[in-house]
Amino acid sequence: MERIMKNKTILHSLALVPLALGILLLLVAPVFAHSGDIQLKIRLDKLSKELEQKRQQLHIPGMAIAIVKDNKVIFAKGFGVSDLEKKTPVTPETLFAIGSSSKAFTSTIDAMLVDEGKLKWDSPITDYLSFYQFKMKNKKDQITLRDMLSHRSGFSRNDILWVNGKVSRNEILHDATAAEPFSDFRKKFNYNNVMYLAAGMAAAKQQNKNWDDLLEQRLLKPLQMKHTTTRFKQIKNDPHLSLGYMWLDVEKKYKHLPMRNLANIAPAGAINSNIMDMTHWLKFQLNRGVYNNKRLVSEKSLMETRTPQIKIANKIDYGMGWFLRQWQGQKVVEHGGNIDGFGAQVAFLPESKVGFVLLTNVTATPLQQESMHMVWDNLLGEIKQASKTDANESADKFKPFIGEYIANFGPFKDTIFTFLVKNDKAFVDVPGQTVYELREPDAKGNWEFALTDTISVSFDRNKQGKVSAMRMHQNGFDFEIPRKGVAITSEIAPEKLQKYLGSYTSKLFKGDLNVKIQHHRLAIDVPGQMVFELKLPDENGFRHFRIKKSMSVKFETNEANQIIALNVFKSEKKIDSAKRNQLAKVEKLPTLAEIKRLRKTRQQKLALKKSGGLLIKGKVAMLQAGIEGDLTIKSQDLDRYRLGLDLGKYGSIVTAVNENSAATDESFSPFKVLHGKYFKQAQYSHPFAYLDFTKFYDDITIAESASWVIKKSMC
Repeated sequence: MERIMKNKTILHSLALVPLALGILLLLVAPVFAHSGDIQLKIRLDKLSKELEQKRQQLHIPGMAIAIVKDNKVIFAKGFGVSDLEKKTPVTPETLFAIGSSSKAFTSTIDAMLVDEGKLKWDSPITDYLSFYQFKMKNKKDQITLRDMLSHRSGFSRNDILWVNGKVSRNEILHDATAAEPFSDFRKKFNYNNVMYLAAGMAAAKQQNKNWDDLLEQRLLKPLQMKHTTTRFKQIKNDPHLSLGYMWLDVEKKYKHLPMRNLANIAPAGAINSNIMDMTHWLKFQLNRGVYNNKRLVSEKSLMETRTPQIKIANKIDYGMGWFLRQWQGQKVVEHGGNIDGFGAQVAFLPESKVGFVLLTNVTATPLQQESMHMVWDNLLGEIKQASKTDANESADKFKPFIGEYIANFGPFKDTIFTFLVKNDKAFVDVPGQTVYELREPDAKGNWEFALTDTISVSFDRNKQGKVSAMRMHQNGFDFEIPRKGVAITSEIAPEKLQKYLGSYTSKLFKGDLNVKIQHHRLAIDVPGQMVFELKLPDENGFRHFRIKKSMSVKFETNEANQIIALNVFKSEKKIDSAKRNQLAKVEKLPTLAEIKRLRKTRQQKLALKKSGGLLIKGKVAMLQAGIEGDLTIKSQDLDRYRLGLDLGKYGSIVTAVNENSAATDESFSPFKVLHGKYFKQAQYSHPFAYLDFTKFYDDITIAESASWVIKKSMC
């Protein structure tokens, strides 16, 4: 009998094994709501493979994604690991910080209180937080809840107020009111986390609750998001929490980042969740405020959060807690989130009733934006069957464009952009940034970035049909990037351009506009900006900027047909008239050696060394944050310096540099040794670099001479 019982026990234990394996497989395998849908399975399998390729390519240790369509979870899967050392696999239950994807939760709670008449979108925030009063350029202007939730208050990022995690919510809000506006009220998009803190605190105060309790009671519990929290101690002790990482590109390795405590800025980005809980949030949003047949917020108020409030760029607006853009004519509602060691993306297409959440354990990744096109294309796009013939045709299609292009715009100076092909996909390698994947060209020949449809490239061909230049299109600008080794042909005889050359004094640009010839074209060098090349005049005499058609110039002549002014137009409306300066006698510019002798460079360096070093003390005002700190700079020579900034309760920053190494110690970030380009940047930032430019710069050009008169005044 005892033997029989033992056998039964063994059989019972064995019977549990398949069940346990089944549960384990559910945690790591994709979840299909429509297992019989062969086409859907093909699409999701393809998406899964592409996501894994991207994960490895972009150095993401682990991630998870869930997709909701027609109120059902059709896909949920983990990729990679949540702990590199232990190699713990990511599952749909793995927890991640979602960062600023939390903002839509805050705007939704505010929408609920708008329904109840306890908040109003367009009432001054001082109606709810009486002390939260800013210094406005126009004293009649009043910041409202709508302004704060749409980042259009005119006040820019002031993250230094919360980043060390030691200053209370109330202190942050009180100190923030000393800030100065960065741009005009309601004119520009200025992302501001502290404004979201205020929007959340206003709601909490109206309910006489703590923000975290309010979030749980009004959204997390009704949506059955049982594993979601803003409470730092709770999430830190959860065994399902992923570790956070960042990829060090110079060292080619991962670095584990300690989790940041965001309690003091919670309404702006402190939520931690997993993809399964976040599918409940997606269902609620796709059902326009209804979850499990129960309405939690009116459709009118919820839709207000998805209504454009401020334009960010071409094809991108911001609502309240949501970025708004388009995909193939459909409205896209989305918001990403980035915080130390974690990156998130939440996005949905209301019209197609499909949405997804992507959670990763790396600080920031292009996949957050790229994932939108990947999901939409694979679920809703046309399925193409690849073949060897297609591969050959694809290779032939890319061949004319492969090569190097020389960029000279914005921050780029003779920078080589490279068009390349990997795994039958096109990319543009932008030095100092990343390798951007391109989508297939559209009917107009524009190759959109997979990262965002607001940036694209196209190509020019010369008379022989060969690719002569790449064009980058962004925010209405059209940047021309000539192909390396391909000469730009002259459109007009250079002698016909000579009469326009010279300098013109501009009030709008607060300096002299220098008209010159560049790449055989007439061009305008705008101080502090860049050289803008012009097109040939149209039938009305407008010479349009080659990078922006809406901008143009006309040259004004006198009765003797002499050029006397340069008129600048925007959409053919005059915005400036720059008078031509008299051509001064060209004087011989001094050589670099002569300048060094004049400035007594050698003597100053010897004096610095002999003195044993210099100590400089001063104050640094952070105008957009409303705080100031004590600055201390110590330097013994041009190889070594120590820079310290003490911001009191908001933390401190110390940077130390010598000939062979550099490091930064910040009270709100881990100690960091600087390598490669970051070490070079620290060297070039030496406070006394002006003593000897030749030590810090490879190439120095003497452009012009100037003189100053320094007057002493009695105080």
